[in-house]
Amino acid sequence: MRLLWITHRKFDDFCATTPVALSTGLVQNGFDLTIVNPDPVGSHDEFPWSHISVQQSSIKGFQGSSFSKRIKKILPSITSACDSVLIDWQVGSTVIKLLSKAGLRVYLIDRSPPADEGILARLQWTVWKKSWRLVNTMSVESGFVVSQKHAEFVSHLLKIKSENIEVLPAGVSTNEMKSKSSKKEGGPWRFVYHGRLDKHRGVLEFMNILSELNELGLQCIFTLIGEGTAVEEIKQRCNSFPNLFTYKTSMDHGDIHEELGKHHIGVLPMPEKKIWTLASPLKRGEYLASGLMVVGLDHDGHRLQGVDEKWFHLNSKPALTSSIYNLFKDLSAEEFDFMSLEAQNYATNHLSWDVSVQTLVSRLRGEVNG
Repeated sequence: MRLLWITHRKFDDFCATTPVALSTGLVQNGFDLTIVNPDPVGSHDEFPWSHISVQQSSIKGFQGSSFSKRIKKILPSITSACDSVLIDWQVGSTVIKLLSKAGLRVYLIDRSPPADEGILARLQWTVWKKSWRLVNTMSVESGFVVSQKHAEFVSHLLKIKSENIEVLPAGVSTNEMKSKSSKKEGGPWRFVYHGRLDKHRGVLEFMNILSELNELGLQCIFTLIGEGTAVEEIKQRCNSFPNLFTYKTSMDHGDIHEELGKHHIGVLPMPEKKIWTLASPLKRGEYLASGLMVVGLDHDGHRLQGVDEKWFHLNSKPALTSSIYNLFKDLSAEEFDFMSLEAQNYATNHLSWDVSVQTLVSRLRGEVNG
């Protein structure tokens, strides 16, 4: 099948593991895939798919709209040799009807509802709703979401039929697993967070928790990796408390896996807000695949089934500091090594991208083959 994926996401973004993993899986399953995104010409030469570069604005808030307008102008030239189209919701409302009129099967990709705040978020929610409402028409075959909660939210809010929604959970590339970090007796516990470092994601609040843990006598260091609205304050805290906090800028896919392997504990700090309770955070699986224990706030977006709370520990915000302290204060290096291996085994057995890829392939082939 000749398949086009129109996505606003750049593949050199270290948060873009999802489209890279799904695209690789599609090609491995025999799809003739072409990616259309804002990456420069030649940047996908190492990948096993074709690539069409379409520029977008560099101004936050105008990236999706500018990309969509340029896609609309070149649509006839990029769709003439394909049978089906995957399209991100950020672009969907602008071009889905045109794709459908051209006789193409269209599938909506929603890896996350709008995550920004303020005026920008309101504009994004308008686009998100317009794109999803087309799933209720003959213009879109089905829409893909990241979790069952996400599916229920879409179905309830927009009255989308459940049979038109498919869950593609975030996974991990188990072949990229690096050697795990060992814990030295008497050495600090190394916490890490990677992803968007925006103020509404709870990263600053978790820095407060780490300070409290050190005051209680639990020696620990917190590394934060990424970009976002909280970076300047993070840097200030790093300068004030260099023994507690370390900041590193965004990394590519290979480097982030290697960096995670230098730590002991991955952090899920996102608060219990609508956007985070619907999510299926990619970092959760990447932490476990790297042999990290996980701590974070307890809500639907962070929970996993079948995990051991000793190495996957969630709690409410008021109780999280004391519960983390009690978990780690007497934990030996040998016990950590055992739980690290348990976490990594869980990722291998339950969180591989293979599950999501096969779900995507089955839906695409099933509907095409009728």
